[in-house]
Amino acid sequence: MKTGKKILNAFSTGMTNGQTEGFNKKIKAIKWVSYGYRNFENFKSRILMVFRT
Repeated sequence: MKTGKKILNAFSTGMTNGQTEGFNKKIKAIKWVSYGYRNFENFKSRILMVFRT
């Protein structure tokens, strides 16, 4: 699919992947800040705590 058609689809449907990109950016920031956590469970707990609603 060409880029122009993707852009037109976004305007016609009103759907974007902005929310997913936002989640990814937050997770990357947590990953950067949490360098040195001793295990994955601590990292996972931190992510779940941030995204808890």
